[in-house]
Amino acid sequence: MHTFSRILAGALLLVAPAAFAQSTATVSNVPVSARIYVPISLNKIADLSFGDIFATSTGGDVTLNPQGGTRSTAGPALATTGTVSAAAFTVGGKRNATYAITLPADGTVSLSGPGTAMPVSKFTASVSNGAPAAAATGLIPNSAGATQSFTVGGTLTLGANQTDGDYTGTFNVTVAYN
Repeated sequence: MHTFSRILAGALLLVAPAAFAQSTATVSNVPVSARIYVPISLNKIADLSFGDIFATSTGGDVTLNPQGGTRSTAGPALATTGTVSAAAFTVGGKRNATYAITLPADGTVSLSGPGTAMPVSKFTASVSNGAPAAAATGLIPNSAGATQSFTVGGTLTLGANQTDGDYTGTFNVTVAYN
């Protein structure tokens, strides 16, 4: 019986590697893909300009509407001279893609000049397809090389007896695919 046990153990050792030979499997020809987007682009066409404004003893706000670039005021008198324009931009990129517009937060932009700095706030955008200003989103047209335009307005706050002179500043606009 002892010899039989040795023969049986030897036979099992020879069979064991064959039992484990099927412990792996392979799948061939697995598909691989990628989607490439054209980078989004943003170009400035026109600057934001509130135009000429007369200072008053109480100060106040001048609001520039991004749709049509019209001004309204609560306090200061508006002159009929000077350039008045909403900032204008074009956006290009992947056809038929939506994008979001990010405008400056209140308290982050001011105009500097010979007197006290004047804050610009309540930035709003108007997209050329008539999207509501609150949405601040757009859609790149579905044709090669096409762009969409949008305009930006805001509110300038003058101090009481604002010092005469030219005031300037800058702001950032960002667009990103949704």
